[in-house]
Amino acid sequence: METITEHLKAVALVEISTGKTNPRNDFNEQSIMELAESIKENGLLQPLLVRPTDKGYELVCGERRLRACKLINLKSVPVQIRDLNDQEALEAQIIENLEREDVHPLREAETFRLMIDKGNYRIEDIATKIAKSEKFILQRLSLNNLNAEWKKLFFKDKINLSKALIIARLDKKYQKEVAENASDWSGGIKSAKQLQSYIDSNITALISKAIFNPLDEKLIKKAGACVNCPKHSGANCSLFPDVKEEDRCFDNQCFSSKTGKHIQTEIDSIINNAEDVYLIRSKHQDTDDELTQKLKKLGINVLVNYDDFETIHGKDKRKNKVRGFWINGYDHGKYVSIRLTKKQEEKSLDPKSKESVNVQIDKINVRAKRMLELDDEKVHKRIVETMSDTEALIVIGKHKNCDATEQISRLVLWNALSWPKKEHYGKLLDIDKYKKEGSAGFLKRLMELTKDDMAIIINNVGFDAFKSSLPTNSEAIALRRLAESFGSIPIEDFEKEQKAIANKRISRQKERVTKLKKSVKL
Repeated sequence: METITEHLKAVALVEISTGKTNPRNDFNEQSIMELAESIKENGLLQPLLVRPTDKGYELVCGERRLRACKLINLKSVPVQIRDLNDQEALEAQIIENLEREDVHPLREAETFRLMIDKGNYRIEDIATKIAKSEKFILQRLSLNNLNAEWKKLFFKDKINLSKALIIARLDKKYQKEVAENASDWSGGIKSAKQLQSYIDSNITALISKAIFNPLDEKLIKKAGACVNCPKHSGANCSLFPDVKEEDRCFDNQCFSSKTGKHIQTEIDSIINNAEDVYLIRSKHQDTDDELTQKLKKLGINVLVNYDDFETIHGKDKRKNKVRGFWINGYDHGKYVSIRLTKKQEEKSLDPKSKESVNVQIDKINVRAKRMLELDDEKVHKRIVETMSDTEALIVIGKHKNCDATEQISRLVLWNALSWPKKEHYGKLLDIDKYKKEGSAGFLKRLMELTKDDMAIIINNVGFDAFKSSLPTNSEAIALRRLAESFGSIPIEDFEKEQKAIANKRISRQKERVTKLKKSVKL
């Protein structure tokens, strides 16, 4: 820091204004009162640091001392005057605050963030400046990630630094979850070890235990490869010094999504390739409802542990072994050797019998049809994802009024109708008859509707949407014009009747005003 001028001078308190750059914004009133008594008895032993301004002086360091001096009504105080720019003033304030013995770790965290954001400091610069390790700086910076609830607990000493660092590593959505499960039997906060145990069991996951490939960038494109994600302990060892195990993922939601996607991919592969593999599940754990419904539509029965099969462990040389794929449970996503129970074997047909062959052929045909539907679903999904990422959808000039636009508009209007009106106009406009031809037939008939036919749908949609609007709103004005176009709605009669009511009301109001004026002789 370059000092242009530096000298001591007695300055009137009224000439000193508080600085706007001071990172410290909390002051203990009791502590300031005690300091005021000390200054009253012993004098101000340490001068204030100020910088000159057009209107006097701006305080750089020593706001506690300044407040204490004002309490005892000192007229002037000794100051140290330096010519400092904003960055130099900020640096002086930061260093002074960090040198305090009672500075809270969260205040340190805020200060380091301020140095980076406003002072253009790097982490290594801060470490050198205050003679601390880069690891210390990084851990303090991580405390800024605590949500408001945890910061409040930390300031009130309800949690210590160890607990705060553990919580700060989590996304705020997981911090809330931990807070809901953080109370111990006495109503306090669980120990750091207990909190870590809960986090390890419910929020984080060992990447080495993943059933999917952590290097796969395409499994979920938006998430990318696990090794490139900052939400794992291996990404920054300085923030996770206590994580002694292998690399951990700190986003269980993403980890679970990748696990589910991997399992679905394997199931699709088994079905598509007609592999001789049984899908199996644990008896004591629920299966994903969406997956269950999908398998049911495909006519695929999932075997249940203990009831339908037993797993084979070790070197079992007995025959009748088949392959199974776990869709849930502890070993979900894994292939294992199983043996069907006698009950399940009795249900099974001789694979070489004519009846069995016919059943298998029927199943293959059902699955083949469903897989074609799934192919269409995958294509549609890719279309939607691509359209979501393209700028053409939101950029003016990229849109043209074409058949596709007209089809979209008609479909939007139709879907905006209430269910009773859909049933009514579906019959009236012969739309229901074409639904037998499927979605394509329905869209074809919708496009065949005349402008007058579409007017029926548009007007009903508009009526349902605008009927609750205030009369001054544009929607109400448009609805009135629609009513006028019908010619059968006596709008003028409504207005005439209401005007008559209004005239009576206005007359009574005038009489009341006249009486009030006479009562005070206005």
